[in-house]
Amino acid sequence: MRIVYRAFLLFVLIVVFLSSCKNSDKKGNASAEGRQSLIVEGQVLKLTTLDFSNSYTGKLLANEEIDVRPEISAKVTGIFFKEGSNVSKGEMLVKMFDQDLQAQLKSVQLQLELAQKELDRKKELYQFKGISKEELDISENNFSTLKASMDLIKAQVSKTELHAPFSGVVGLRMVSEGAFVSNTTIITSLQQIDPIKVDFSVPEKFIANLNIGKEFDFGIDGSEDQFIGKIYALESKIDPVTGSIRVRALCPNPKRILYPGSYAKINLKLFPNKQCVMIPAKSTIPLMEGEQVFVIKKGKAKAIDIKTGFRNEREVEVTDGLVPGDTLVTTGLLQIKEGMAVRLKNQNR
Repeated sequence: MRIVYRAFLLFVLIVVFLSSCKNSDKKGNASAEGRQSLIVEGQVLKLTTLDFSNSYTGKLLANEEIDVRPEISAKVTGIFFKEGSNVSKGEMLVKMFDQDLQAQLKSVQLQLELAQKELDRKKELYQFKGISKEELDISENNFSTLKASMDLIKAQVSKTELHAPFSGVVGLRMVSEGAFVSNTTIITSLQQIDPIKVDFSVPEKFIANLNIGKEFDFGIDGSEDQFIGKIYALESKIDPVTGSIRVRALCPNPKRILYPGSYAKINLKLFPNKQCVMIPAKSTIPLMEGEQVFVIKKGKAKAIDIKTGFRNEREVEVTDGLVPGDTLVTTGLLQIKEGMAVRLKNQNR
């Protein structure tokens, strides 16, 4: 009887021991699985409506601009503009010495008057067969030659007067009355600054979003005001060095607040009210041919090749590869591998 009891007790102890070993193995396996799962942070992607704004640096240019130079070498006899003032188209700015030309002009005019009288007499005589056709032709040729000489002298006289070719603002005066100037001498500058031009460059990938008449706002250093520019022209080619296209716009400037040469801080809205999927820039992995991200699919890491569009310092637009509802991995990208078990940081165990 005692032998049977001892055998039964031994059997119970063996069963308890084996059960404990099995439970220990299960706990060990569970613990090992916990240690092998990578804990990461992530976010569920959703569709976002944004008004993308790109910032560019531009430069202000005069709408029209010239350096006022004489065509001939002569002495300045009159300056008729005030520095920094507005002038109208056709207004005389500078007069140079022309007395010698005026004397020549008067001499030719007198000769022309005499030639005109002689020609009139020859025409009357020719009607009555008093002279030959050859004599009439000589008088007509003499009259035409003198008239051409007068036109030439008038053209030379016109070069002694410098007129404004367009309305604008004159700059500082570089010469004084009585100075001798030549065609290399800059007397002043003339600029039309209302409206004023705004020049800047945009990457070629955004060409499709540029159109004539598109408006943008910009600011300048030293002023808190915002100004509105309107695109009116695009360069006809892409710059091969920078891969961008030059854009030119106009901005009204009636109060002369904006000056040519200033730099403009441009805010250009290329994609107004666009629906897109945005991801943190830090979650992308650069590849030789594009970019890659990791998402979580059924507790496993899955690598996805993506195509990107607009980007800023913090976010990137995904145009292909991800859809709303995907769970994107945003941390642990140095340790993560394809097919690895992953778990979100705040996910319940």
